[in-house]
Amino acid sequence: MTVSVGSSGEVTVVLFSSVTGAAVDFRGPALGTRETDLLGPENLVQRIDALCFSSGGPAGLAAADGVMRWLSEHGLGFPVGAEPHEVVPIVPAVTVASEAPGTAEDGYAACEAASELDAVGEVWALAVGSTGVVVVDAVLSKAECKRLTVSAQDGLIRATGRGGTVFAVATGPRELPSEVMPRAVALNALCTAASRALEVSISTDGRAPSST
Repeated sequence: MTVSVGSSGEVTVVLFSSVTGAAVDFRGPALGTRETDLLGPENLVQRIDALCFSSGGPAGLAAADGVMRWLSEHGLGFPVGAEPHEVVPIVPAVTVASEAPGTAEDGYAACEAASELDAVGEVWALAVGSTGVVVVDAVLSKAECKRLTVSAQDGLIRATGRGGTVFAVATGPRELPSEVMPRAVALNALCTAASRALEVSISTDGRAPSST
């Protein structure tokens, strides 16, 4: 899987080179959000290009504007025309009420500062404040990603004593078995690894690779 992470000011951005499915699970204090409804299984959008985490309440969601501008300039996003710049980047974003609001400039600078992670393994987790991100190298549907978020919440609760917001992103290219029972076993193993990876990430205040 190829994942890049960058920060500027109070904004952190996670960039993805490929995504097969993504989901989010909200618990705990209310957050300001943007485009997170796209991750619902009832909606047709399957991929995302980045996740944006900011501060400053609803005003901080402006950071996603800078992320979208950077992605668009690099021709990354959902194609809506023949030209390279004719794309619509999909950037779900969340913001907490503390600190000063993140800005569009912060979002753009965070993308500029992003560096690719090395050998992140089959399951990888990142803790950003009260939010967690779990990334797996498998091809999963949005519904299966949702199951990952529910399991990863267990790791968040073990580490902090409370629930929060957890994203799960499947990047491929590893295919799970297509038969129902073997696939369920493989998905369950990913769920267990995701929960553990997020717990370790929060406990070590950083990024935690794991493996199934």
